[in-house]
Amino acid sequence: MKITEVSSEVFEWERPGIWNGSHFYGPGRLHKVTVRTDEGITGYGWNGGTAAEKPLGLYPGYVDYFRPLVVGRDPMDTRGLATDLGEKLIKILGPGGINTHVLAAINIACWDIKGKALGKSIHQLLGGAQKRIRTYIAGGYYAEGKGLEELQEEVRFNVEEMHASAVKIKIGDLTVGLAGDMRRVEASRQAIGDDLTLMVDANCALDLDTSLEFARLLPDYNVYWFEEPLPIHDYEGHGKLAAESAVKIATGENGYHLAHFKTLLDHKGASILNVDVGVCPGYDVAMDIAELAAQRGVSIAPHGCQELQLPLAAAISHGEFLEYYPVAVDPLRAEMFQPVLKPDDDGFVTVPDRPGIGFELNMELLDRYRIA
Repeated sequence: MKITEVSSEVFEWERPGIWNGSHFYGPGRLHKVTVRTDEGITGYGWNGGTAAEKPLGLYPGYVDYFRPLVVGRDPMDTRGLATDLGEKLIKILGPGGINTHVLAAINIACWDIKGKALGKSIHQLLGGAQKRIRTYIAGGYYAEGKGLEELQEEVRFNVEEMHASAVKIKIGDLTVGLAGDMRRVEASRQAIGDDLTLMVDANCALDLDTSLEFARLLPDYNVYWFEEPLPIHDYEGHGKLAAESAVKIATGENGYHLAHFKTLLDHKGASILNVDVGVCPGYDVAMDIAELAAQRGVSIAPHGCQELQLPLAAAISHGEFLEYYPVAVDPLRAEMFQPVLKPDDDGFVTVPDRPGIGFELNMELLDRYRIA
């Protein structure tokens, strides 16, 4: 089988503005890659979507760059493509960024083709260790006019209506400060009760001293993990924080390569890795990271689009959680993917066994928002 065509499309839509400790998220955006073959099998991959203030208008240019390097290749050789277009091009494109995002979309599309050709889901091809996996609802963003009462209503809805057994909220907005964020943590714990799992996420907004202060206070509210407290390359800081924190340190959504995660774990800087298959160059590299995590006794809880992360999270026995974005984060998400993935009554999701990714983009909807 040979790749005959690689194309890209970009979509953008309005949604209510939200922010975390580091970034404001305005319009929703999605970049889609389509890979066609000489055997009539077509695969799809994508980036962006729910929480992506990324310059996706630049992504098609990278698809143009990769196209002559991809056309004529065997899409079943996902490992070879990941290596040749990733590690071997670092001198030309740099270690990570838009290039690895676009390569991820191409890799995902090729895995989609592989699954369809073999009649198996990507989840099965990657190992299929779990048939169901626990979710946590990602939310608790800052928003205009959103106070403690509104935050409590949100997390309570996630528990009562979305069947969440775990929820995550944002911290790290410097205008709110440590005391204000701890009031958010307290309010969230009060809203969901003592028995459910609560996580916090600073999105790399904090310095080490402030992170240590949070780590001292968070156990009072039985917080399960403290996500992305520090800038991603502060390996020494992660190690110091993890050594002092009774709350687990989770990070990794901005990690592009295996070497980043190896260095992080060499510093004993995390006990949960939030690898994102749309940020590192797709499923092959993500599985390398998952194997490293298993060797180091660390769990995986992928970050990002749940439809893409599910095959990875549930493929491995140490996949601990699947991040789940609700419509409160982006109303378009209610219709963006087909079929709709919803948590079961116990807060787990069941992995589909459809060939390939197992989900399709709703193009009848997205075509209304095409910009490139």
